[in-house]
Amino acid sequence: MYAYGPVPSRRLGRSVGVSPIPEKTCSYSCVYCQLGRTKTLTTKRHSFFPKEAVFADIEKVVRANEGKIDYITFVGDGEPTLSLDLGALIHECKQNFPYKVAVITNGSLLWMEDVRQDLREADVVNITMATSDPDTFKGMHRPHGSLRFEQVWQGIQQFAAEFKGQIWAEIMLVDMVNTDTEAMKSLKTLIDSVHPERTYVMAPTRPPAEPWVHMPRPETILEALALFGGENVTQLEEGSFGLDEFHSAVEAISEICRRHPLRIAQARTIEAYFAQRTLDRLIASGKFKIISYQNRKYVLPSEFVFGKQEQS
Repeated sequence: MYAYGPVPSRRLGRSVGVSPIPEKTCSYSCVYCQLGRTKTLTTKRHSFFPKEAVFADIEKVVRANEGKIDYITFVGDGEPTLSLDLGALIHECKQNFPYKVAVITNGSLLWMEDVRQDLREADVVNITMATSDPDTFKGMHRPHGSLRFEQVWQGIQQFAAEFKGQIWAEIMLVDMVNTDTEAMKSLKTLIDSVHPERTYVMAPTRPPAEPWVHMPRPETILEALALFGGENVTQLEEGSFGLDEFHSAVEAISEICRRHPLRIAQARTIEAYFAQRTLDRLIASGKFKIISYQNRKYVLPSEFVFGKQEQS
């Protein structure tokens, strides 16, 4: 399943998600990632799946949810710009559907001309902009060994100079990692050079890849909001998931959890939709775990908690 949803998004409303890359394939292995540690750490672009199959899946989900969609969002289970088919898929969506197209990217590959070209037809490109120095960049994002802080920021700035759509900046705050006042001021200078249409101040709200990652204190979030002038998306998302393409609660919970870890209450709501009690059985099987984070309980695939990493 390459397309899913719509899912409730704090930035994009009702979003049909599209994953054109294999699970947990990324150029970063961020300490805060809700999908756990990256399994394949890479900067090599590939046509991972037949693009005709990916688009057919997008069309199926979109047609089943006509009128209930705000964006078609290429986000992936890692970094979507690793897909060589991204530009063609964005073009097909723009040609066939009336909905806006967004891409959520860590920005690490924007120094590549072909990546910038692939994104040119998108309406929105949401870029992670969270670090202002090489050491924090390396410690927070744990990038592929070939990536350098200056290279990534130069790519983001070059893309911003060329792109005709909207650029949104996503600032993920991790307590005691990038929340020092001087570090945030330096980051603001970098972000101002890009002139984003919107700025979102975020914090880890779902269980992160590393257990030591925590949300900043409320006063730190307020300081960041005052400094960056952005929108606060540190609260939990609300809304229901699109479930029409699923045949059972097992399938729905399994697929959604791999892209969007569920609070227990959300998983129970999915059970109720299908009138099936399956969550306890999934947990008993060992394939899923219940993890507590920020005084809330979440359902995650077991391998998200103990991920291993390969580099290519």
